[in-house]
Amino acid sequence: MSVTALLTLLGSPLFWVTLVALTYISLTRVKRERAMFRSRRRSPKSEWKHFIWPSLLLAVLSSIATILLETTITFEWAVSFTVLYTLVVLTMHPRFFNPVLPLLVLFGVVLLRDVVAYGVLRDWVAALAQVDWTVYALTFGLVTLAEAILLRWNGPKETSPTLILSKRGQFIGGHVVKRIWFFPLVVFVPPMFGLDWPMVPIILPIPIGVSLLSTGALPGTLLARLSNYRAVLALIALGLFGLSYAFEIPYVDYVVLTLFVLYELGLQWIKRENRGTTPVFINGNRGAVIVDTLPNSPGEAMQLIPGESIYKVNGTVITGGHSFYEALQQHKPYIKLEVLNLNGDIRFVQRAMYETDPHELGILFVGEPTSPRVRLRKL
Repeated sequence: MSVTALLTLLGSPLFWVTLVALTYISLTRVKRERAMFRSRRRSPKSEWKHFIWPSLLLAVLSSIATILLETTITFEWAVSFTVLYTLVVLTMHPRFFNPVLPLLVLFGVVLLRDVVAYGVLRDWVAALAQVDWTVYALTFGLVTLAEAILLRWNGPKETSPTLILSKRGQFIGGHVVKRIWFFPLVVFVPPMFGLDWPMVPIILPIPIGVSLLSTGALPGTLLARLSNYRAVLALIALGLFGLSYAFEIPYVDYVVLTLFVLYELGLQWIKRENRGTTPVFINGNRGAVIVDTLPNSPGEAMQLIPGESIYKVNGTVITGGHSFYEALQQHKPYIKLEVLNLNGDIRFVQRAMYETDPHELGILFVGEPTSPRVRLRKL
């Protein structure tokens, strides 16, 4: 049975299309970072690391629940779900990588079967209708709860720095959270093709994605808000699933549909709030604003944090990245930085400069991108 389940995973087009999307997102991220900062923030392998862990652990725990509950779908439902989800992943936009849209379409088709004449698809829709609404609620609840945990636990790690343009044409820094997590879920299908078999386990390779541009707050702050929102929706769905064993809840299918709609509205609300907030990474009277530091660089060793700004170098006031490096050349081999933290308080950072240190110290500042041909997104 485990071999059969593994074969359904490897034979699913959704699984392979997800790997293609992961590769595409990784390569485009590296290309963008090099065009803006002349250096990538991290290697393409990091996307693959986050793709597997810790989402696989949450998938195992969720699959244990679906196995114990003997969650059963039909062959037609599995094929329809896979096809719809594959089309979603082909957009290459991680913000759509969640089961909400496929579940919404399938549930809507089933609810309209008494209104719409599906013609040659009538038998197929009848097979879809054999899957109870509780399966939709359980699948949505488990996947969304896993997403809420991943957003808080793994989302803020290794985000990607970027540059954008304000409405007035001013350069603004930001962080891009664009990630795909792998969430294979085990369910059962009844015997097929007239074979006298027991219930057959299959694996639905569900990708979970997030795409968010953080400008008005640090990525961890926005992801925490989104995580809380997702968790509430997930607990409501799982609560409805649990109550279905004891009570007959009228019109509960419409409640599940409402949860699907609210899922998308929450992300739009957080994005709109972020755009309406004063950017964190914007040059002003604070000196050179730090967007990020490169791994294993002197800037990281000095514990410079994204969103902070370097105000003075050895007493010399600076106004941006160029003046920072000009002051740096004058005061070698020792530097003392006055840094304004996120609360506007001043802290001092001191360091000896060594011949092995790179010229730019691995500090990425808000400013003009290194490549004049790069297209900047507008806020």
